[in-house]
Amino acid sequence: MNRFGLPNLGFGMGLRIPHYQTIFDTKPKVDWFEIISENFMDSDGMPRQNLERILQDYPVVMHGVSLSIGSTDPLDKTYLRRLKALAEWVNPPWISDHLCWTGVKHKNSHDLLPVPYTEASLKHVIGRIRKVQDFLGRPILMENPSTYLEFSESTIPEWEFLARMAEESDCGLLLDANNVYVACYNHRYDTKAYVDAIPADRVVQVHLAGHDNKGSHIIDTHGGHVIDEVWNIYRYILSRTGPVATMVEWDANIPAFEVVFKEVQKAKKFANTPKAPNDLVSFSGALPIQPPPARPLEKAMGAMMDAIIKNDTKSAKAKSWVRPKAKFPIDQQLGVYADGYRFRLFDTVLEDYPVLERYLGKKVLHTLLDAFVDKTPSSHYNVARYSDHFPAFVAKSSLPKGKDKKIATEIASLEAAHLRIFDAPESSAFDASVLADLSPEAFLGLSLSLRKASALLAFTHPVAAYFAAVKEGKKLPALKKQPEYTALYRESSHIWMLPLEK
Repeated sequence: MNRFGLPNLGFGMGLRIPHYQTIFDTKPKVDWFEIISENFMDSDGMPRQNLERILQDYPVVMHGVSLSIGSTDPLDKTYLRRLKALAEWVNPPWISDHLCWTGVKHKNSHDLLPVPYTEASLKHVIGRIRKVQDFLGRPILMENPSTYLEFSESTIPEWEFLARMAEESDCGLLLDANNVYVACYNHRYDTKAYVDAIPADRVVQVHLAGHDNKGSHIIDTHGGHVIDEVWNIYRYILSRTGPVATMVEWDANIPAFEVVFKEVQKAKKFANTPKAPNDLVSFSGALPIQPPPARPLEKAMGAMMDAIIKNDTKSAKAKSWVRPKAKFPIDQQLGVYADGYRFRLFDTVLEDYPVLERYLGKKVLHTLLDAFVDKTPSSHYNVARYSDHFPAFVAKSSLPKGKDKKIATEIASLEAAHLRIFDAPESSAFDASVLADLSPEAFLGLSLSLRKASALLAFTHPVAAYFAAVKEGKKLPALKKQPEYTALYRESSHIWMLPLEK
């Protein structure tokens, strides 16, 4: 079959931080790894160093979550340049992303939002895929989405939209067997009809993952074992496509490496036992609906983005453009996205400022975070950058009695500095021999600066000592007003703090 000359890599898994050490120490017999592109695009520090070690032993495929191919915002040129630069360094067999949009009007949900399945939307997506492939100089794969609502104006079945998109843009497909099941369950599709409509010669890769069944709907969490129904879909896919690169995703409550590796081995076993179509689950019960006239895409997406950010899931306005479900009310459909938006932003900041949480206490910090998320919509494609603005927000906030705003701001600034240094590029420092070799003329024109993976910080309170005590589980020092000076620097994959005199 025509697969763009791309290889069948075999059986792989998602590369995740908790598994790094096991991979480095044991070099397991995994055929390949898949990375989340955004985790490495904006870092020249330790993430890149770890990936470089992986690349010495394994093929690596790039999988993105922020291309936002369906958005009506212009394609993000900064994002594309960084994606291309990472691809030139990694040299992956292919790059993939999702049929979705992540934001509009320069606001980002950090979620894979559904596109309206209309002729206008299809034409829009095809044009953008062509532009991306031309810019990257390589074909890309688009993945079928997991979705929790449908636009009422949609007139093209999801599987037909995917098939026409792939054929007319000349892109490949990443067919996610779990997403097929989730979409069919949530929207009452027929799984066999879905898979049969996908052009088999366009499928270059398959994803497998677990999910969370809520009864009325399924959430695609990537947080558990692959269920039997999804294994059956996978085996049926292979009966149509033949062998294709297959990988297992596990992103929530990540278990030990061996647990995920057993799922990979299971996929390898099932790949040799294709499944008959009569073993596939079929869902029914979709409500009949007469699609209203399609709105301009920017209005459709703007309405959904406003509902997500404002948590406006119950108004008649929000409900007017969502297709109703028999057992999955519209406010709950929208609520999946609104709750997910808030959780992602909240959790990102919470993860980045654990020492501040220790000082303020969980209740106070959570109150601050609620206000921060309300007042600060995310605009960057990388959710990891969202917490960069938090120290400035703390500095302008009111704190309860007994909590010093100056101290809280300095702790937040120290934690933010650690995050910057973690991602800063590696560089070599001068030593005496370098200076000794300089000519007098060169010495006179010499300009010295700190390495980017370092910082000099001055505080009005001993927050660096407090930070160290929290991290090391030691007795916390008093935070009385007392100047403190410290240097931060990264060396040997570790960030060090060095106390200094003024």
